[in-house]
Amino acid sequence: MKFTFKRKSKNGAKKVKCKERYLFQRFDKVNLWLQHKCVLWLEQKTAHLSTKSWIVILFCFVVFTVSGNVYLIVNGLNGKNSKSIEVSPISRPTNRVVFDSKQNQLNKSLSKSELERIVRFQIYMDSLGRSSTGKRVQDSILQYRPALLDSLIMVENYYRSQFKN
Repeated sequence: MKFTFKRKSKNGAKKVKCKERYLFQRFDKVNLWLQHKCVLWLEQKTAHLSTKSWIVILFCFVVFTVSGNVYLIVNGLNGKNSKSIEVSPISRPTNRVVFDSKQNQLNKSLSKSELERIVRFQIYMDSLGRSSTGKRVQDSILQYRPALLDSLIMVENYYRSQFKN
């Protein structure tokens, strides 16, 4: 019976990396050769220019670039350009959500039975940490509900603050 799947060998991966490395080296060589040819061509075309002509060329380049940039800046600041960005006033959305601190407070008081349930759950969570299997259950609960214990403590403190007032 013939095997239908070919076995992957480590040599195949090495050969692929060698081929890639070879291709990159060839590309670098061709790139350097092209750069060298461009440099030689540019040197031949500009070999007859004197120092004064180079200064004139540089001066013209600086004048044209500076004047172009000044034109763009002035045109942008004047705002007469038809492609300028329009500024529209900020309006309130119609479907906004109101966040008032008064609405976020609990409006009803907790009953004693609800507080007892919270305390029993805290005791249950503490007891889970005593065994290895319980520790896994406790970790999974805390992983999916990371702020659960903090919320319980906040609710308990809220309940206790009701009786201080």
